[in-house]
Amino acid sequence: MDWQFGYADAQRGAFVNLIRRPPGERDADAITCSAQACAKQMAILDRFLADTLWLSGTAFGIGDIPMGVYANTWFNLEIERPELVHVVNWYERLRERPGYASQVMIPLT
Repeated sequence: MDWQFGYADAQRGAFVNLIRRPPGERDADAITCSAQACAKQMAILDRFLADTLWLSGTAFGIGDIPMGVYANTWFNLEIERPELVHVVNWYERLRERPGYASQVMIPLT
């Protein structure tokens, strides 16, 4: 679960600029830098998910919850994203969970 803190730092620039700031006040360089940092972190996640269905192992667990929240943000920010098939598949499994759909898949604010 602690690994997601590093991801949170990577995503902050894109989130703050795209969600919290009006278009005229956005820092395009910060968004690009943040998107690139997110992609590097998500590539690590993708490599891990190549060998397991869930971050917690063979079943959904506590490790999937915090990063699942950041994954939802990542997939909903208007940034460039590399194609990471294992992350996409994991995200789709998360989206099938009723609690995730009702509590996490909400508009970004």
